[in-house]
Amino acid sequence: VQSSTSITATSPAGSGLIDIRVTTPGGTSATSGADQFTYITAPTVTAIAPGSGPQAGGTVVTITGTNFTGVTAVSFGATPATSFTFNSSTSITATAPAGSGLIDVRVTTPGGVSTISVADQFTYVGAPSVTSIAPSAGPTGGGTTVIITGTNLSGATAVKFGATAATVFTVNSATQITATSPAGGAGAVDITVNTAGGTSATSAADSFTYVAPPTVSSIAPISGPATGGTLVTIIGSNFSSATAVVFGVTAATGFTVQSPTSITATSPAGSGLIDIRVTTPGGTSATSGADQFTYIPAPTVTAIAPGSGPQAGGTVVTITGTNFTGATAVTFGATAATFTVQSSTSITTTSPAGSGLVDIRVTAPGGTSVTSAADQFTYIGPPVITSLAPTSGALAGGTSVTITGSGFSGASGVTFGAAAATAVTVVSATSITVTSPAGAAGTVDVKVTAPGGTSATSAADQFTYLTAPSVTAVSPAGGPLTGGTTVTIIGTGFTGTTGAAGVKFGAANATSYTVTSATSISAVAPAGTGVVDITVTNPGGTSAISVSDRFNYTAAPTITSIAPTSGPAPGGTVVTLTGTGFTAATAVAFGAAPATSFTVNSLTSITATAPAGSGVVDIQVTTPGGVSATSAADQFTYNTAPAVSGIAPASGSASGGTSVTISGSGFAGTSGPAGVRFGTANAASYVVNSATTITAVSPVGTGAVDIIITAAGQVSAATPAGRFSYLAAATQTTLASSQNPSTAGQAVTFTATVSSAGAIPSGTVTFQDGGTAIGTATLAAGAATLSISTLTAGLHSITAIFAGNASFVASTSPALAQTVNVPLDSVRLRAMQLNVTKMIAQNSGQAMSGAIFDAISEGFSEDAYLVLPSANGVRFNFTAEPRDDDDSTRSPGLSSYSQRSFGNRDDQASGRATVTGSGRGSTSRVDDAFAAIDQQTPRKTLQRWREDKQWLLWADVRTTGVDRWSSAPTAAGTNQFSQSSLYGRQLNALLGVTYKATPHILVGLVGGWETFDYTQQDINGRLKGDGWTTGAYLGWLITSALRYDAAVTFSGIGYQGSAGSAQGHFNGQRWMFATGLTGSHEMLGFLLEPSLRVYALWEHQAAYTDTLGTLQGTHDFASGRASAGLKGAYPLSWIDGIVLTPYLGIYGDYYFSQADAEPLAGMADTSLASTPLLQGWSARATGGLGSKFANGAGVLLGGELGGIGSTTRIWSLSAKARVPF
Repeated sequence: VQSSTSITATSPAGSGLIDIRVTTPGGTSATSGADQFTYITAPTVTAIAPGSGPQAGGTVVTITGTNFTGVTAVSFGATPATSFTFNSSTSITATAPAGSGLIDVRVTTPGGVSTISVADQFTYVGAPSVTSIAPSAGPTGGGTTVIITGTNLSGATAVKFGATAATVFTVNSATQITATSPAGGAGAVDITVNTAGGTSATSAADSFTYVAPPTVSSIAPISGPATGGTLVTIIGSNFSSATAVVFGVTAATGFTVQSPTSITATSPAGSGLIDIRVTTPGGTSATSGADQFTYIPAPTVTAIAPGSGPQAGGTVVTITGTNFTGATAVTFGATAATFTVQSSTSITTTSPAGSGLVDIRVTAPGGTSVTSAADQFTYIGPPVITSLAPTSGALAGGTSVTITGSGFSGASGVTFGAAAATAVTVVSATSITVTSPAGAAGTVDVKVTAPGGTSATSAADQFTYLTAPSVTAVSPAGGPLTGGTTVTIIGTGFTGTTGAAGVKFGAANATSYTVTSATSISAVAPAGTGVVDITVTNPGGTSAISVSDRFNYTAAPTITSIAPTSGPAPGGTVVTLTGTGFTAATAVAFGAAPATSFTVNSLTSITATAPAGSGVVDIQVTTPGGVSATSAADQFTYNTAPAVSGIAPASGSASGGTSVTISGSGFAGTSGPAGVRFGTANAASYVVNSATTITAVSPVGTGAVDIIITAAGQVSAATPAGRFSYLAAATQTTLASSQNPSTAGQAVTFTATVSSAGAIPSGTVTFQDGGTAIGTATLAAGAATLSISTLTAGLHSITAIFAGNASFVASTSPALAQTVNVPLDSVRLRAMQLNVTKMIAQNSGQAMSGAIFDAISEGFSEDAYLVLPSANGVRFNFTAEPRDDDDSTRSPGLSSYSQRSFGNRDDQASGRATVTGSGRGSTSRVDDAFAAIDQQTPRKTLQRWREDKQWLLWADVRTTGVDRWSSAPTAAGTNQFSQSSLYGRQLNALLGVTYKATPHILVGLVGGWETFDYTQQDINGRLKGDGWTTGAYLGWLITSALRYDAAVTFSGIGYQGSAGSAQGHFNGQRWMFATGLTGSHEMLGFLLEPSLRVYALWEHQAAYTDTLGTLQGTHDFASGRASAGLKGAYPLSWIDGIVLTPYLGIYGDYYFSQADAEPLAGMADTSLASTPLLQGWSARATGGLGSKFANGAGVLLGGELGGIGSTTRIWSLSAKARVPF
């Protein structure tokens, strides 16, 4: 409602013609033509044509649909049409704006906006672009198939090369078209593509070059060898981008386009006259006389004469072949020769120096002749001797020698040293036979002379003239008739001894022989008889016979008997051999072992000492006549050592007397006291029943021993089968305790009794506690005792172990369960520790947190004060000092938190104001400190100076006492009957420094010392000690009436405790965290200070062992107090300017603690004597009276009582005096 005559309304959905009516308290308006409102139907788009256009816009689009009358807008997507024309209610013509992608064409009329549908979609087609073409050039005649790559190529309607349409094109995809180039003039044109999106922009990427065909105007050279390889320079035009050069129909081996008018190409292999043609993108050059190239055939060699010559060269050779015209070189292998071209088929050349078989090759313009057997020329070298056979002969000559080597063809002579050989026959180019001439003893070189020269000397051609051999000694000088003796022949001239007849024994050839050197031969004698001469024959002749070369064939020895015929296996038996042919005996053997020694007594007797052996062996004698044949007469038997294979029984009494049957072998010959031994002791007696059985009586002994048999000097080996065990007597051990249970530290005697049937054991007993030895004792009359007072509290498993000995078996007693109780005083000491240390921590926490909170309060005060009494101590601030003070009051806007806490009733009463140079109030620090008691003190008007301080050094001393006001019985024998069972005091002294970083933030460091001494009468206990403290704190003045405090400290405490006879010293480490909120308010002259504070402590106490030997375990606990309450003060004026200020505070406290203490080792009952301390809820009251004199001095007396409502009371008293200066 705009006014009483105007309303603005928003139409709801509707259709057709309707009346708009207004309703007021006066009724509803009547309908009329003036209120009629027509709902117009929204337009619809049913078709658009065309359905696409370029992204640049400009496409004229005919829109078909309904309800177009009154059209106010046409949009393509979110963009208005560039223009539009209303044709009829069903047709609109609109010009598309610039755009992209697929969009909806929408019509807006008073009836609304047409809804989108597939029928109204219009596609902006991007302009095509050409990014590359391939190939990028083609002939001016056209016809090149070009692949066009780009974007937006779909629907292409035309492709043009410059201004000329492609002959034909195909759209392969949106990014590729294949088109055929039309004919065009030489030069570059742009290929463009037309689509509904427009025509592609030209760029270097679409440039296509029409190239004119190449022409060849000359070539150089115009010929080359048929094998190809000729570098030809081609001169012409339009050679740029040449793609091929062909010689006839064969592509050039390679070519390089030097310029548009020059190409260098390498000819391929070919023949005859051909045309060289060049191909470029512009086509292939036409053939003409200017491009003709002739292939010249290579020369061929069909024959040479002669086919060989000396290595020094100089041979004139005629070469026959073809295509020699223009020859430029003739080579023998790799060496050039001089030559003359006689004709196209003949050349005359002179061979250079060379060797071996080489090919003669001719080089002409057509190339170099191919090698073949027809062109091979052989260089002939001097003859070479590789071996002679034989290599030695007699001095008189006449030895037929075969010479092997090479180059012997046409040989004209052979010499032995300087003497010519006779009867020279050239068998082949590699073999000659000659007869040696006479010569002197020694070695000479054999040389062959042939057309190639004379052979060079070498070790292979050496021939030795030998003298006749001589024999100076033979060894041995005799052997058996059967032969086979290896004889060493000593002499001279043995070199060259060969053949079966080279060594002879008399008329018989040696069985075999080896020429060891020129002076030694090893030969095997053949069978023979009597004395013969050994002769040696070599090419130098046969040795002359002499006494030195004689060899005597001797008959072999025989053994007819031996005595004795047996002996021990270790040897040493002296045996006499009787037989024949023993003269010059060289060896006596027992089986395969030589006798230890032997002596030839005569031709028929030998004495020999038997070596070690076993079984039955043959004794054989070796002489130059051979080795005696074996027979029963020479057999010697080695007696085996006795062996024990079993005993029965295998054990017996240690006192001896057991009859033992011993089984085994080799027992025959066992005799003497030591014939049978049990270990090192001789058997008491024994009887040899047979070679395999002995019955023996055991001597006295101990342990396990081996039964040893000695027979015929041989001793049986110790084996498990012969082991005899002496049996010890069984024992039984029992154990008793003199006191069970006992108390830790109390002496206990353990008695072990060891018994055995029929005897009293002796030896050592070891006492163990749970497997650990605690002492040893020696048995006396079968008993051993051990006294010990070091057993710790707990249950002990005691055993006695008898070690046993050779006569008695070890035994162990059953375990004795010895109970050792904890001393009662140790239990009471533990109780003292667990309870009192918590209380000490609580009192220290209360003292330290209170001192720190006071320091924070003072730090925020405008002025520090010298002395401040706390609830249970006295505080000194060493930075307090006089400052400016007048009788005026502080400015209302400058009062600090501390001022609000203490109040300033003088300012309110007098209405005076003070303005100082520093802009701060100017009452003294001592006045501020006692502001709660000096409200009525008149102000002086003296002017003083002051210095603003940010640092505050303070000290605080507090004392605390405790009494129990009730008692209760506890477990473990520690009932409490007296009233004040626990009492004592402790002192906490702290020194700190505060730094006021900002008007609202201060920080500080604190250190301190504490001492304490508490007594608990009911357990005769006392706990005292001292410790140190260090820490830090923080204060934040949130508002002028609210402050937040926090502190953390760490303390190291040393405790000394006692309970009866138990004493101990232990250490503790304590952490404290304290925090709280404190308010300040003034109401009706009362100064009120509400607070909410908490401190928490964590302490760890190390384990220790008390003087009674009891291990007191670790003790960990947490404790603390949360408190909330209110303190109030009211200052009163009294006589002579004295102001008295009583104050009173009441607080609710919640004490909490939690402990984790290891139980005492060995205690069955872990309950300990305990003193109920502050725990849970209780109340605390503080109060006192302060006074301030006219001269500024003041005194304050105060006290506090905590634990109200609990069984334990903690009290404190304090007094404070001040003197301003």
